[in-house]
Parts: sequence; C-alpha cells; structure tokens
Amino acid sequence: MRVPPRLARTLEAFRRSERGAAAVFLAVMAVPLVAFTGMAVDTGRAYLVKARLGQSIDAAALAGGRVFFEPTRDGDVEMFFRANFPDNYMSAQVSPLSIVGDPAAGTLTVEASASVPATFLQVLGVEQITVSSRSVVERADRGLELVLVMDNTGSMKGSRISDMKTAARELLQILYGERETVPNFWVGLVPYTAAVNIGRANASWLAEGALAGLAYEFPESEVDDNDCDGTNVTWDNGHDACAIGAAVELDAGDGVNEAVCSGIGVWDDGSDSCLVADGWKGCVEARWGPDGRDQTDDPPSVEPFEPYYWERWFDSDGDTDSRYNSYLPGDVNESEWTNTNSNDGLGPNLGCGPAITPLSASRSVVEAAIGEMDSWHRGGTTTNLGAVWGWRVVSPRWRGLWSTEAGLPLDYDAPLMDKAVVILTDGDNNLYNGHAPSGDTDYSGYQRLSAGRLGTTNRSTARTRLNDRTLATCNAMKAEGIVIYAITFEVANNSSGDAIRDVFRACATTPGHYFDSYDGSGLATAFRTIGAQLSNLRIAE
Repeated sequence: MRVPPRLARTLEAFRRSERGAAAVFLAVMAVPLVAFTGMAVDTGRAYLVKARLGQSIDAAALAGGRVFFEPTRDGDVEMFFRANFPDNYMSAQVSPLSIVGDPAAGTLTVEASASVPATFLQVLGVEQITVSSRSVVERADRGLELVLVMDNTGSMKGSRISDMKTAARELLQILYGERETVPNFWVGLVPYTAAVNIGRANASWLAEGALAGLAYEFPESEVDDNDCDGTNVTWDNGHDACAIGAAVELDAGDGVNEAVCSGIGVWDDGSDSCLVADGWKGCVEARWGPDGRDQTDDPPSVEPFEPYYWERWFDSDGDTDSRYNSYLPGDVNESEWTNTNSNDGLGPNLGCGPAITPLSASRSVVEAAIGEMDSWHRGGTTTNLGAVWGWRVVSPRWRGLWSTEAGLPLDYDAPLMDKAVVILTDGDNNLYNGHAPSGDTDYSGYQRLSAGRLGTTNRSTARTRLNDRTLATCNAMKAEGIVIYAITFEVANNSSGDAIRDVFRACATTPGHYFDSYDGSGLATAFRTIGAQLSNLRIAE
C-alpha cells in the first residue's frame, strides 16, 4: 500500500526525533559505563603494583635483616628492592624507601608507597591511585650454644690480637643486639696456645695426686728472700723457702714424711712438715695415649688429666739454664703468670694463657673474657687442643662439670637448639723451637718434642700429626651435628700455611663456613657473616 506523502513526511520527522533521543540516552549512559570499566582496569593495575611492591619490600627487609649491623645495610635494602621492583613497573612512581632499624627490639622496618597513573578514571577526575606496603623483619633466633676457639699464641701479638677482639665483639653485637641476655643463647670462650687452661677451680679433673708431685718451691740454698719477689711468688719466713703459689703445709697426718716430701716440696725439720706450693695456673697436658683421647669428648671420669708443668732446665753441670726456662736463681719472678716478658718469660706456667670461659648467658661475662685474651708466648700452636676443648664445652657428656647454668650443655638433639663452634688460627700447627735445646722444642701440651708423645721426634712430622688430629676432631664434632666455622687469619703463603688452610677448609661444616682473612677488615667481615648466618629471620608484620 502506498503511504501518502504527507504521512510519510510526518513519520520521517518522528524517526529523526527518536534517533536524537537515543543518542542523548547513550551519551548519558556512557559516562558511568566508562567509569566502571576504568575502575576495573585501573584497580587491577594498582592491585598488581601493590602485590609486586609487597613482595619487593619483604625481600629487601629480609636482605637488610641479615646484615643488620653492616654499614652497607641500607644500600643492600635498596639494591634488593630495585632488583625485585623494576623502574617504571606499570608506570608506577615509587616513593623513597623508609628503613628503620631497632637494635633493642631486633627489628628492621621497611616501607614505601607507589603511585599508579589512572587511565579511564581520569573522566572522574582521578589522576592516580596510591598503594603502600610495609614489612617488619624480626630476628627470631633459634636457641644456640656457641663457643669461640681463639688463637692466643705469641704470633698474634699486636694488631692481630686487637683485630680478633674487635671482630669477636662485633659478632656479639649482632647476636645480642643491645641486650645483656637472649633467651636460650649461651656463649663460651676457649683461648688456646700450645696448651689449654681449664681453670684452677677444676683441679678435680686431674689425676689423683698430680699436683702433689710438682715442686713449686725452693729452699734458701737456691734462693734467698731478696730473689723471691714477683707475681704469685712469696717468701715463707717460717721455712726459709720461696714458694710459687700459696704455701701449704703437709705432715704425717696427710701421709707425707721426709722421704715423700723430697719429691714434692721442702722438708722443715722444726715442724716435721713439708712445704708444698700450689702454683698450678690451670693448663693441662693432652691425653696423648693410644686411645686417642686428645681427640674425643671423653670426660675426666673416663681418663683424668695431668697438669701442665714446665720443669726448670738444668745443664750438664746441674746448674739451672735460663735459656730453656730455668726460673732460678734470681729468676723466681714468675712473669709468665701475667705474660709480661714475652719470649723471655720464665716459670712452670710459661705459655699458659687465660682460662676457658664455660657457656654463659651473660654478654658482659663473655666480653670480659674476650678482653683478657692476649698473645701468650712460647710453646707453639696446637689448634687441635683448642678444638677438642671447644667440643668439650658444648658436649652433653660434660654436663654438670663446668661451673655454668644447670642443665648445660644441652643434648645434641634438643628441640630448636643449635651448637656452633668458631675456630680461628693465624698460623700452622707447630711446636716452637726458637728457645729450645738443639733438636728439641719448647714445652707444650704434649711436653717437649723429645718426649715422643706425638709418635715422632721429627718436628715436621709432628706438624702433620697435629693437623691430622685437628681434622679428626672436627669430623667427630660434625658427626654430632655441631656447626663449625673455621677461620685462617693472615696465614703465611707457604707450604705449611697452605696445609693449615686445607685443614681448616675441610674442618668447616661446608665451604661457605670457611673464611681465609688476610687483614683485620676481612676478619671483621668474616665474623659479621657468621653472625648473620647464626641469626635466623622471619617476617613479623
């Protein structure tokens, strides 16, 4: 049917009018549609940025926590953050990192924000979306029994002993923070030379009667009261005799007669008593017998110890010879007790350094012991004896023997507990021969080389035997789960130096637990690295 022209014009006008209304309707609806679409897109981008920001902040905080006390800590935090959050990621602009450490609480807080430019939301006047992230790392240390086995031999004199003390204190700073004690954390110290000092209070670990046979006193025929003057030296007017140590009188009631006294002291006819002096400082000899107990943690109940006693030397005419440790006549001043005369010291305790500090929870106790360390001269270096006494400090077989807290050392498999030993030397194992008779050596934990207690009287072979014993002791400790950190410090670049490096490298729990430090700075870095490895971290917030 044909539509009349007038009606057609009317219908066309209406159609045109409807199209305009629809356009207006669509225009009005487009604004919220774009906003909703833009919100989804821009919010999604912001979510991805926030997730990446959080991951990067966590990684940076953990990296900073591991080097909490390093001067490069904040730089490491920045580096780890940038490595995980690339520049212009999602076109985000990141604020400067906030890095705040709290040594007292043991926490490190890292936070930042990122601004993501809006795209679709700009139609609503929103130019950017800001997201933020914060991470708090807390040092959640496992329980730990830690022993520092430190070389105190004469070659450590000067900057070496000073650098070692400084590095050891830095280690304590990392592990203690600003605290005096840390729950389930104990530290011990084993200074060693050619022997180890167990402490005079532990005389009960010695073989029965071992001290009674040591003649630390001298009659008027050898020394008068003018010569008897020095550290730990006194003149006894009642007996006209000089004693190194505190004088003790023994008589028939103690089972001592004149014949017995001839081997242990000075007999006084007036009182029918024997003057014996207790001048033993605390060092002991190695248990050198065929059972190999110089390499085990067997307690003294299995085999007791013999006291370290450097006898005075007599020449072929029966006169005392000061070159090889006479300390009489006129030499009674027992300077080796205080380590004042270097290689010229004399006396029965020559070469005997400070005593072991058993496991202690107190930071101040350990720091005081570190302060007492010094370079003790003569004798040589027997790292194996330092290592085995380090083992005995943390071995549960020695529980109740050390004057320490009840229940220590703990069992090897105690829950959430670790045992670690740090062993340091500045040179190869050796028996010093600079002040010894031809073909022999100074006195040591194995006595003089001529005694054959290492199965040889050859000095080079003896060095090899000491190296073998060091490694055997380390392997036995590792078999019990003890973590060993081994440090060689300014060791010479020669064959014997290379040999001790090989021993220490094999002694360490893994290659990453061995450090070869060539100066004080390297040593400090080694100790800080050890501290970081011993400090376990977790995300607290």
